Order: sequence, then C-alpha cells, then structure tokens
Amino acid sequence: MSAEFQSLEILVDNQATGGLVAEHGLSMLINVGGKKLLFDAGQNDALEQNTKALGVNLMHIDAFALSHGHYDHTGAVDFVLQENPEVAVYAHPKIFSQRFSIYPGKAPKEISMPAEERLIVGNLPDSHLHWIREPKQITDNVWLTGPIPRFQTLEDTGGPFFIDPEGKIPDPIEDDMAMWIETPKGLLVVCGCCHSGLINTLNHIVAVSGQKRIWGIVGGLHLKNASKQRLETTANVLRTYNPELMVPCHCTGESAITYFKENLNSEIRTGYAGYKLKAE
Repeated sequence: MSAEFQSLEILVDNQATGGLVAEHGLSMLINVGGKKLLFDAGQNDALEQNTKALGVNLMHIDAFALSHGHYDHTGAVDFVLQENPEVAVYAHPKIFSQRFSIYPGKAPKEISMPAEERLIVGNLPDSHLHWIREPKQITDNVWLTGPIPRFQTLEDTGGPFFIDPEGKIPDPIEDDMAMWIETPKGLLVVCGCCHSGLINTLNHIVAVSGQKRIWGIVGGLHLKNASKQRLETTANVLRTYNPELMVPCHCTGESAITYFKENLNSEIRTGYAGYKLKAE
C-alpha cells in the first residue's frame, strides 16, 4: 500500500457542522499509507460523541500524539486509551507541567493537563509511551517537530500563560510541537496551538526536513491576541513559503483569519469539526 497522505479530518474544534459537538479544543485524525494517527484529544466529551457520529473507531489508530499539555488538547486522553490501550503515545515530558492563564482583573485559571489524564499517561509502560525531545519520524512520511526553537522575537506564546498562580513566572510552553507530513505536493503542517509561533514552526520544519515546499497548514495558530506587526510579519513569511492551502481553526482568532484571507494568495478555509481534507 502506498505510504502517501490520504486524508485529515477535524474531529474536535470550537466550531462544528453536521450535528457534531463543538467545544473549545482540538483533535484531528490523519490517514497516511494505511496508518491512522490521532493528533490531540480535545477538552471534554466532544471527541467521544463526534467519533461515534462520524463512524470513527479509535481502536484502529496506530499512533496518538499530544501537541502540548493544555487541558483543551488532552482532556479526552482517558477516552482514547480506554478505546485503544495499546496505541503508541507521543508527547514531550513537560506535558505534565502545572500551568495557568491569568488575564488582568480575572482570577487565575488552571489550564494544565487534567490530573486524571496525567496519571493515565504517566502510568503507561515504556513500550507504549514515547517522549519526544527532538524531531522524530513516527511512521512513513510523518514527523513530529519536538521542541521548536524560538528565534522570531515577535512571536510570543499567544497569551498570559504562567506556571504559577501568582503570575510571576511566564510559561514558555516548551512542550509545544507540531507535525509534518510529506506529500507529493509538499509538506502538510499540522499545528495544535502553535505556541512556538507559526514562523518559528515553519522555519524549524523546513530546516529539519530539508524541504521548502509547503503544501498546506492546518490547525490552531493562536493569533487571536496578535499585534498588527506580528500579523504583517507572519503574512510576509507565509508569502515566501506560498502554501496552497491554510485551514486555521481552534485558537487562531477571527481577526487573524480575516487578515490572511485579505492579504495572502493561499486558499483559506476556516476549519471546524467535520471538516475533511483529502488527497486529490
């Protein structure tokens, strides 16, 4: 069987269609060469409800990657591992970090990976749990970035994130990572929240892969709080890579999506639960 990319389906997102459940979270199912890969697990029950509605059986997934340790990407880890206790899990060790978002005038909100999910992942046998500390190929044509170097100074983590409830120690979200898939059209980049910044992420993937052609970018880009200067700089870099397609969703922000639609030649499709990208 060919190892080429076949499809990507958004299972959980802030928006949904076709009677699916929407929640603040993200999960995607990727089919490559007969292998099924789950990327993130949403926040609560949307993954369970939407997989049933879509006829997706998680018993058949071959790998399960966690982009970072925030509650809205790891909340249904228990459901995934209940459905498929033998699946290979890929994550950075710092997914277990305690973390908070603290907006001015509001009480600190804990946004860590839920305690039950941390316990479940932490108790996985070594044969099932794979810590990603550097770029790693997880199946034919599919790679995880590992930690992403932060060279672009305009790119912060996208929000008031801290590792203490007093808001004294910023959280660099070192566990943030993305996925890339080699396709005949170029690289398909899959992001969870892109806390490392889209420019940093793309530059890192191109440097590691040695491939400059970006076919598409799918996922959360966390630009809802981005300054105009950051959006302009991001758009300038995107023009150099000239992706054919972008499917921003989850935490990207409507203003950023609108800006890209108005300033890029790429086809921009807002993502939602139920969206499916197929190889043509």
